Amino acid sequence: MSSKISKVGIIGAGNVGADVANALVLLGKCVKVVLFDRTLSKAEGQAWDIEDTIPLLQDMEIIPSNQYEDLADSDVIVVTVGVQQKEGQSRLDILSDNAEIMRSTIKELDRVAPNSIILIVSNPVDVLTRIAIASSTRAENLIFGSGTVLDTARLRYQLGKRLNVSKQDVRVYVIGEHGDSEFVVWSSAFIGGIPLAEFPIPQGATLEEIQQEYAELTRKRGYNISERKGNTSYGISIVVCQLVDAILRDEKQIFPVSARADSNYGVGSEVVLGLPCIINSQGIERQLVLPRNLDEQRLLEESATKLNEAYNSEA
Repeated sequence: MSSKISKVGIIGAGNVGADVANALVLLGKCVKVVLFDRTLSKAEGQAWDIEDTIPLLQDMEIIPSNQYEDLADSDVIVVTVGVQQKEGQSRLDILSDNAEIMRSTIKELDRVAPNSIILIVSNPVDVLTRIAIASSTRAENLIFGSGTVLDTARLRYQLGKRLNVSKQDVRVYVIGEHGDSEFVVWSSAFIGGIPLAEFPIPQGATLEEIQQEYAELTRKRGYNISERKGNTSYGISIVVCQLVDAILRDEKQIFPVSARADSNYGVGSEVVLGLPCIINSQGIERQLVLPRNLDEQRLLEESATKLNEAYNSEA
């Protein structure tokens, strides 16, 4: 696909959906954005506010809509609709409210845009992605969730600061649930090509202390932000832009997105969780199997069990 003819649809004009639309316009990731919401006036208010920035940027088009038909021929459709977490809730606590919304949304998207790539952002993203896959008639590679891309970005940035290196040189993944059972695959972590276990650690700390501190920081980061401002939206909007860019430009970048686990992970072939995949113009080109030690395998199995139980409660 070429970004010169690209069209991205967004379902939901709330905080996340509007920030995704704004980021796509600011960064010039596509030519046309359709911002869909059941309440047209809400979509109009958000779209018109964003549209006022276009004369100061490169030429684009943003269209507010409450008609699914306007999403036809979209290259990518980003689904952000759903009930938001309240203070004290985990992402899985809002599953029952959002499961039926996801099923009905996918039914409409299959009707009007059967060939579009669908990117699920709504939480709990892993279970909702599995529901979307089960509800859709399109090829499975065309549906995936934002997974642990944001968690991984948070970790790489904060760990880079701690080790005094560029985040681009920090190669480590957060995988599993985008939520409380996520974990860091420390055994596969590299800093500039050097295994983390062999990298010089700043004085006054041990590797074990750094691993514990930054795994916990990453796991709680979203909650800490939401406690202070009510929601998170800026980080995930840039994650979506990066994923959209990888699709539109056929970049074959590796991201830990929500996808069915490869059988080599040893957690079955049905559970959906954040795992590294190659993303291109066809969505998921293929999934990669990340090396892990016995403790990490145990954590992966625990995360998979938790997500399977959540899915089965709504199946």
